[in-house]
Amino acid sequence: MQDAFGRRGRGELANGLESWLNEQGHRLKTADTIKDVLMTLQNEKINVLVMDVCLPEAMGYEAISIIKGLHRKLPIIITADENNPEQESRIRQKGIFYYHVNSFGMDELILAISNAMVRSSQ
Repeated sequence: MQDAFGRRGRGELANGLESWLNEQGHRLKTADTIKDVLMTLQNEKINVLVMDVCLPEAMGYEAISIIKGLHRKLPIIITADENNPEQESRIRQKGIFYYHVNSFGMDELILAISNAMVRSSQ
C-alpha cells in the first residue's frame, strides 16, 4: 500500500519516515521533480504528500496550488528547515494539512502523517 509520498533528497528525514511507514505496513514513494509528483498522483493512489518548502524547479507556491487543483482532498504536509512565520502564513493559505519545522522533531511529523492518513481514508 502506498500511503505517503515525499520529495527525494531529504536524507535523514526520508530515511526515518520510510522506516516508520514500513513498520506500519505502508510505503514511501519519492519523486525528484514536480513533473514526477504530478505523474505519480495521476497514476497511483497517494494518501499523503510530504514536500519540502524549498519546492523544486523554482515553482514557488504554485506547485501547491496545482496539486490542490488536481487532488483537492489530498493532505499536503510541508517541511521546512527553519521557522519563518511569513512563509508559513503564505503556505497555509494554500490549504495545506500541516506545516512542519524540522527542528520540531520526527515524532511530530509522524503524528501529522498519521492524522493525515486517517483524514485521507475517510
